[in-house]
Amino acid sequence: MLKIGEIIGAHGIRGEVKVYPFTDFPQRFTDMQVITVQKGAQKKQLHVERARRHKNIFILKCREVTDRNHAESLKGWDVVVDYRDAMPLPEDEYYDHQLVGLEVWDLQSQTPVGVLTEVLHLPANAVFTVVREDGSEVLIPALKQVVRRVDVEKGRMEIWPLEGMWE
Repeated sequence: MLKIGEIIGAHGIRGEVKVYPFTDFPQRFTDMQVITVQKGAQKKQLHVERARRHKNIFILKCREVTDRNHAESLKGWDVVVDYRDAMPLPEDEYYDHQLVGLEVWDLQSQTPVGVLTEVLHLPANAVFTVVREDGSEVLIPALKQVVRRVDVEKGRMEIWPLEGMWE
């Protein structure tokens, strides 16, 4: 499942929830008739009666959530969609789940670096955590000058390391 938002609290007394979007397509919240929420192994489907944008969040009223206490109990739950329902991305853009597991290759030395295990979203840019064969980790900035090619189908990412990156 792909996380597209998180319930961050209740709004008002009638069971509305505040959702912080984690998607490049936040308008999808106003079009969804059913949302799936998940916390750990628990998963629920909620039927959206109303949805509106309020500043940088969305306020959703779901049929199954009738009061503030129930809405508060959903705080911290993720709003998720199946990977099949993910919005298509422009060329050369990828979802995190498409990158995790890729073998990373150093084009300069023509050697494998390791396996990409995590995408960290930092204020300046994303950073890839790559685990080397010996178990050590290296961080690789997700910059066009570093990441030269991504081939999801072949399971490979090719990079040109910045000067001093391996030191």
